[in-house]
Amino acid sequence: MNFRYLALLLIISGMLACEADPKGNGEQMADTPRVEFKQTDNTARIAIRAEPPGLNPVLSTQSVARYVHENIFQTINDQDPETYEQVPLLASLADIGKEENGQVSYAYEIDADATWPNGLPVTAQDVIFSLKIVLNPLVASGAYRPYYAMVSSVVTSPNNEKRFKIMTKRPYMLAEQAIGSLVIYPEYAYDPDQLLRSIALTDFTNENRVAALAENSEALKTFSEQFNDPEIGHSPDKIVGSGPYQLVSWEEGVSLRLERRDNYWANDRDESWLAAEPDALVFSIISDASTIGNALRDELVDVVVDMGIDQFKEFRTEEYLQERYDFSTVNSFKYFGLLMNQNNPLLKEVKTRRALAHLVDVDAMIEQLFDGGLARRVVGPVLPGKSYYNDALEPIPYNPERAATLLSEAGWEDADGDGILDMEIDGERQPLSFQFLVFPSATSEAIGTLVSEWAAEVGVDIEVVVQDFRALYGELNKGNFAMAILGQGFDPSPDEFTQVWASTSVPPNGTNRGGFSSAEADQLIKKIAITIDPEQRDPLYRRFQEIVYENQPMIFLVSPVDRVVVSRRFEFEPNSISPNVYFNDLKQADWNKK
Repeated sequence: MNFRYLALLLIISGMLACEADPKGNGEQMADTPRVEFKQTDNTARIAIRAEPPGLNPVLSTQSVARYVHENIFQTINDQDPETYEQVPLLASLADIGKEENGQVSYAYEIDADATWPNGLPVTAQDVIFSLKIVLNPLVASGAYRPYYAMVSSVVTSPNNEKRFKIMTKRPYMLAEQAIGSLVIYPEYAYDPDQLLRSIALTDFTNENRVAALAENSEALKTFSEQFNDPEIGHSPDKIVGSGPYQLVSWEEGVSLRLERRDNYWANDRDESWLAAEPDALVFSIISDASTIGNALRDELVDVVVDMGIDQFKEFRTEEYLQERYDFSTVNSFKYFGLLMNQNNPLLKEVKTRRALAHLVDVDAMIEQLFDGGLARRVVGPVLPGKSYYNDALEPIPYNPERAATLLSEAGWEDADGDGILDMEIDGERQPLSFQFLVFPSATSEAIGTLVSEWAAEVGVDIEVVVQDFRALYGELNKGNFAMAILGQGFDPSPDEFTQVWASTSVPPNGTNRGGFSSAEADQLIKKIAITIDPEQRDPLYRRFQEIVYENQPMIFLVSPVDRVVVSRRFEFEPNSISPNVYFNDLKQADWNKK
């Protein structure tokens, strides 16, 4: 499930407009190219850096899974990649109304042509079923559940199975966007015995009743056990959506193949978010950097997203690849930083965390690893350009002397003279020595090396440990780490911090993996969510940024540009919404067709 929200602030449009790389602008050559292309079929071969954990949307928060499943499943609405406004997908745009007792209603009508693979229409009952899934406490949808906490009920039409009205308990600034991004599941495929039909949606929206159901309802337990089965997200015959493609094969560790459905309901539509241009999409799992290079040169892949910075810089200057691929960059909706685990005894003190921040020379890091305008520095969880960005917060400067002073004030000293600081914790002398988890990429590993060297200057011992994506996120979700490199992705919208920063959102209830906890921040998060007027909300945002800045839960590093590489045999338009290109809208050039 991808929460793509409306950008209310027009300034974002300028900030995040597509910026074409000098070596490629995302526009396919009009004339027949000078080189021969090995591939002439209408299959788009896409390289992904990790294997999806599964293709059950509400059970996965990893972007690599969304890259695949958003071609199979569809949401109520989508976002225009240029304006970031809501656009109709499965249903019309919301007709929003004020109701009694402070409630707000969002009325929709599902597209008359929208059908499931078996020919049945997509109906309001499927919407209700999908809401029950997200709100089910026995389903591991905790990362998404907070966005639907405002739902109270759904009103359906007795005369039109495609009309429905979602009622909310109270105003919520992202209600329209959250509802619009709800993935719709076919009830007939995921609950053939209609187990959830016996439980009213209002039972799921009532905290006390749903807690009792989780304890006592055999129907709920049976459904949840079946829905949580990993096979549901891996077996082609069990993965069913209304989208243009269906999974036909999954060779573990190698590739996933999706093929266009002959009876796709929107085959004649032109909108990018509804298109079905390629006959097939093949997602090749290639984590090794050298293998990516070989695959490009052999034309075994047509598209590479999330390419490593180092590779992108190298490949975009290679003439052979320039002739065959378009190298584009667009500003991103993400940032990277060094997450610190506040539940780790070594890092529980804010002075220790701030000292570590003073030991990271972010400007030098950008100059060495992200030169050529491939990243900009960030100081917190809000990107520059938004109206509520707190520009009074200065970047933490690289200052080993200040770091040493803070560490001393926190109680660290080299008592045994071994060159590593130590301190008594829980009755035992503990060295300031820990592991730093990084991803298997040249840039990530280089960051690890730099941080380790800088920290060693003042007696902090950091061991860099390389882990693949799945293993690293597994450790983060279990809290088995001290420091880890971490990226946070979001959408072009007013920020809603519940999932990442609320104290109640530790995994599996969210992605607050570092254990950040602040009573004031929790109150601000709640107030921001229900404050509709931007002028009243912006000061709350700024105060929240101050709290995060003072707490130093993460050493904020950079917001990199997104990098996308696409074969010149396809026409495409890059955009700032990850993965930066609609795979389903890759149009094979006429000259490439055989």
